[in-house]
Amino acid sequence: MDNKYAPHDLQWTDEKVARFWNFHNNYKPYDGTWFTEAIGTELLRYTNSQVPVKGKVLDYGTGKGFLLKQLMDGYPGIELYACDFTEDLAKGTGERYKDYPAFKGCTLLTGLPSAYENDFFDMVFLVETIEHLTDNYLHTTLQEIHRILKPGGHIIITTPNNENIQKKYVHCADCGATFHHMQHVRSWNVKSLTSIMTEFRFAAKSCNELNLKWYKEKGGFIYKLADQLKKKITGDVWLENLVYIGRK
Repeated sequence: MDNKYAPHDLQWTDEKVARFWNFHNNYKPYDGTWFTEAIGTELLRYTNSQVPVKGKVLDYGTGKGFLLKQLMDGYPGIELYACDFTEDLAKGTGERYKDYPAFKGCTLLTGLPSAYENDFFDMVFLVETIEHLTDNYLHTTLQEIHRILKPGGHIIITTPNNENIQKKYVHCADCGATFHHMQHVRSWNVKSLTSIMTEFRFAAKSCNELNLKWYKEKGGFIYKLADQLKKKITGDVWLENLVYIGRK
């Protein structure tokens, strides 16, 4: 048998990223673990405490569309759009919500710029996505969002806060590839995220380290109290979520 094992850092290409997410999106044991499925309502509650969730809203990189349902249930009067780069996800999400009057469809993105008009959206959500963007897509994505946002519109970004991505690497004993277990390619903190958004002409309203569990409708204060106690006792507590809200 030809042994092709050779230790190396995995270099992500479009094809490899597609393989990775095709597996994750179809692997049933991962059901119930998606970020917006688990904590999307809390993200929206936090966002709405900072800027009103209203107008034409885009979920950029919608995945399975969990945030869409939460937006439709909690924020009547919005016009809701979605897009994704994965054909099966875009098609499935479009079918799932096609009968909701607020939902205006899910667009398959095959390249950038997209077909969306300039200055179209009041609000764009980029949720748990920016940490996945390779160098080929980081700048073009932020340019695109700036283009399609209305002047005065808001972008909402979430990402793991100050993640040590090397500690979450896994190693393939078959081929020898080493990579982050969720395909993260970069880590963000308040300074680095605010800096790059300023570079792309967004004005920060806020960029906060927090635990979105604090914003649960029931019991959120208990999570916040527990974190405050941990900090008082240990001098530190990990605030796992980084949420940036910027204005065009």
